[in-house]
Amino acid sequence: MTERTDGSLLRARGLGVALGGREVVAGLDLELRPGAAVALVGPSGAGKSAVLRALVGLEPALRGSLRFAGVELVGAPDRAWSPLRRGVQLCWQDAGAALDPHLTVAQLLDEARVLMGLPRWRVGSNELGEVLRRVALDPSLALRLPGSLSGGQRQRVGLARALAAEPALLLADELTSALDRPVAWELVDLLRGLRRSGLGILLVTHDLSLLPGTVDEVIVLGGGEVVERGATAQVLGAPQHTITRALRAAVPRLPG
Repeated sequence: MTERTDGSLLRARGLGVALGGREVVAGLDLELRPGAAVALVGPSGAGKSAVLRALVGLEPALRGSLRFAGVELVGAPDRAWSPLRRGVQLCWQDAGAALDPHLTVAQLLDEARVLMGLPRWRVGSNELGEVLRRVALDPSLALRLPGSLSGGQRQRVGLARALAAEPALLLADELTSALDRPVAWELVDLLRGLRRSGLGILLVTHDLSLLPGTVDEVIVLGGGEVVERGATAQVLGAPQHTITRALRAAVPRLPG
């Protein structure tokens, strides 16, 4: 891995993403460091998922700069993306579509490790059981197929699969959208613990209530452009843009 002198692992400068010849994200600056967390928030259609796909090379129409471990990737050949794909895991919002329906939970986690060149975990191993417990799943589910699980369970399997690959960075797209609140908060606590162990996180969400104490910086997208950004307490405590204020107003509150 190329040596980094500033501590950054993934950095975008003026990044633009085009789909079907139309630019859907423009001028994005983003920096992800080990042990740090950034939230990317915004209404539906703001371009959040397009950013995630671009950051792992699934959207080739890029302009600007995207560097991983100091290596420029915009315009680079496909082989230049290999270190990023070994070090970054994307946890999809629709876990049901992202998981092979013919593989058991144990096989899904095993596949992720094999693709990263890591040793396999046998069914019943302490390592397999531990990663499932970390995402609030019973290890007895290891032999189940995704189709036999609830939507929330599949979402947690998707996160367990990402963690099984031992990434340096985790990109999480609406990680808690299919979960009830108690389990959602369990996973938020897990993310906080993962940060302490050195994992860098980019969290895409519309739920601002999850962000305090979880992320350092909030970036607000609207219409494919950054409309507001800053430290979490600053953006949530005194939002300046109408989009940010609308997102904050949508956070559920108890009456009285």
